[in-house]
Amino acid sequence: MKKYRSDSSRRGVIISALYLLLLSAQISHAKLSIISPKATSNLLSQAVPRGGGWAKAKVLTANQHPTTATTSSSSSSAVTEGLKNTLASGLAAACSKTILAPFDTLKTVQQHVAGGKSLGLMEATRKVVSRPGGIINLYAGLGVAALGSMPSVGLYFGVYSYCKKTIGETLQITFGSKRSDIEQSAVCSDRTLQTLTIMTSAAIGNTVASFSRVPYEVVKQSLQTGQYSSTLQAMSNMWKDGGMRSFFPLGGVSIQMVRDIPYAIFTLLSYEFIKENWVLKRTQEDPSKRWLYDMVAGATAGGIGSYLTNPMDVIKTRLQTTGGASDYGGSIMKCAAVVLEEGGPAAFLRGSVPRLIHKIPANGFFFVFYEFFRRVLHVE
Repeated sequence: MKKYRSDSSRRGVIISALYLLLLSAQISHAKLSIISPKATSNLLSQAVPRGGGWAKAKVLTANQHPTTATTSSSSSSAVTEGLKNTLASGLAAACSKTILAPFDTLKTVQQHVAGGKSLGLMEATRKVVSRPGGIINLYAGLGVAALGSMPSVGLYFGVYSYCKKTIGETLQITFGSKRSDIEQSAVCSDRTLQTLTIMTSAAIGNTVASFSRVPYEVVKQSLQTGQYSSTLQAMSNMWKDGGMRSFFPLGGVSIQMVRDIPYAIFTLLSYEFIKENWVLKRTQEDPSKRWLYDMVAGATAGGIGSYLTNPMDVIKTRLQTTGGASDYGGSIMKCAAVVLEEGGPAAFLRGSVPRLIHKIPANGFFFVFYEFFRRVLHVE
C-alpha cells in the first residue's frame, strides 16, 4: 500500500510537470513561431537573457521618448511576464525539490527534537532510515512538497515579476531618471531605486505566497518527522483532529512570513546583484557556460539567505509540527524564548548544516531551471 501511494505521488508530480510544460509551450507558440531545433539547442548558452529590465529601460530611454509607450501596454506586458514567470518558477521548483528532498527531511528531523538534545547529521540520518521503509523515508513528503511548491513558488515569482516591472517603472518616473519634468534632477539614483524595487517586490510576492505555502509545509513536516506514513493518512487524520485549523496552526502563517520575507529579500537582492555584475559579464565572454554561472549565482544567494534566516526557520518548524500550537500558544516570542532556554543562542542554528546543504544546491538548481524555462518562454 505504501509503495502504491508513493508511486501515485510520483506519477502526480510527473503529470503536473508535463501539463505545465505543454501549457508553457502553447503560451510561447502563441507569441512567437515554433522554436527551431538549432535555437532549442542554444537555449542554455544565450549570451544575454531576454530580460534585464533596468538595462533595457535605459536603452529605450536613450532612443525613444518615454511617452511612446502607453500605460495600458506596459500593464499588459507586466501581466504577461508575470504569468510566464509563474510557469517557469513552478516547473523549476518541482525539479529542484525532487533532486534534494533528502536534505530537507534531515533538516526537519534535527529541528523537531525538543529539549536540550540535538541530533548530528549522521544521527538524524540513522533515525530516519531506521523507520519502516528504510532509505525511502528520506523522500517522505516529496509528493506533497513538489505539488505544493509549484503553485506557491509560481505565485511568488509571478507576483514578484509583476511588481518588479510595475513598481520599478513607477519609481523611475517619480523619483529617477525618467522624471517627466526635465528641469528637476533625479531624487534617487537608478541603482538605489532598483534595490528598493527588488526588496519591495520580494516582500509582496512572499506575503501573497505564504498563505498558500503553510498547508503543504505542515503536511510535509508531519511526514518528515515520522508522525504519519503517507500523505493521505496525514491529511485525513489532521482533518479529523482539528479540521482546517490543523493545516493553519496558530502562529503558522505569521512565522512563515517572518522567515520567508527576509529570506526572499536577502536571496533575491544577492541573486540580482551577482547576476548583473558577474553572470551577464562572464556570459558574454563564454556563452556556453551560462548554466554554470546561473548555478553559482543561485547557490551563493541561497546560502546567504538561508543562513541569515535559520533562527526563524527553527521557530517555524516548532510551531508547525504537532504540539507546537498548543505548547507555545501560537506565540513566536514564547517559542523563541523556550528555544533559547533549551540550548542558548546556538539552538537557533539547529539544522543549519543540512539546511545549507539542501538550500545551496537547491537554489543553484532552481535558478538554472528557472532561467532556462524563462528563455523557453521568451520572457522579455
